[in-house]
Amino acid sequence: MVQISSLWATIQNRQAAAAQVVKLASTENLAVRPNGQILATNMNSASLYAVDPVAKTSSTAVVVTGASGLSGIGEYLPDVFAVIGGKGIYKVDFTGAKPTATLVKTITEGSNLNGLAVLNNDTVLVADAGKGNVYRFSMTTGAYSEALKDPTMAPSGSIPFGIDGIKYKDGVVWYTNIFKNSFHKVPVDATGKATGSVVTLWSNLMGDDLCFGPNGKIYVATNGKNSVVEVDPVTAAAGTSPKAVASVTGSTSCGFGRGEKDKDVMYVGAGAGIYSVTVK
Repeated sequence: MVQISSLWATIQNRQAAAAQVVKLASTENLAVRPNGQILATNMNSASLYAVDPVAKTSSTAVVVTGASGLSGIGEYLPDVFAVIGGKGIYKVDFTGAKPTATLVKTITEGSNLNGLAVLNNDTVLVADAGKGNVYRFSMTTGAYSEALKDPTMAPSGSIPFGIDGIKYKDGVVWYTNIFKNSFHKVPVDATGKATGSVVTLWSNLMGDDLCFGPNGKIYVATNGKNSVVEVDPVTAAAGTSPKAVASVTGSTSCGFGRGEKDKDVMYVGAGAGIYSVTVK
């Protein structure tokens, strides 16, 4: 495997600077609505923010009552989102006259719920960074149970913090472990249970949250390494060297535009706000 110093020098030489869309302190995660608005979370605020990438403005879309901060977010039905708020999983619905936020259920034994992936139009996968496992969670009934647990998800560091970003696509769960500087994939069945062994793609580059692009590639925000890197899921294997596509200080998350004009635009959440960069 490439040494971290060599790998990072290569990445730094490839990346392009992103443009700031809005200033928004400590963006944790984001999702893009069908109408093009960007929804952004903050772990220190119960407000779910809405960002207009054309007007370059931000506002509070809805306050998630009962939560002190928000983290993972994912759209499981058209314009309906699952949002993590502390140990609670909330339904945020934009299909009515005004957005509503409703607690579905609290994962009482949860430690530090962070990343969220949509498995299907009812079930989401919730990563517990404090316990090092993943819950499957029904947005209809609130029923939940452990779906995945592996040593690669285990927490470390003074916080402690383990599995962070998580996404699902085509029978595979992809996830990062932020303080172990690692990125992994594991095949799963329709319930989110593993059907094979975990593959570690790298263990020498910090990874936070991630997203899929319209080109099928995976993009990983590198947080303290101030970039977003690209991985081809078709060729991804142990020892993969990612390709840098953007330079963003404190990058935490990403998502792509959903309109014809911004379908190739990746929006990146970071410590100082939301940024954009064109990726093809």
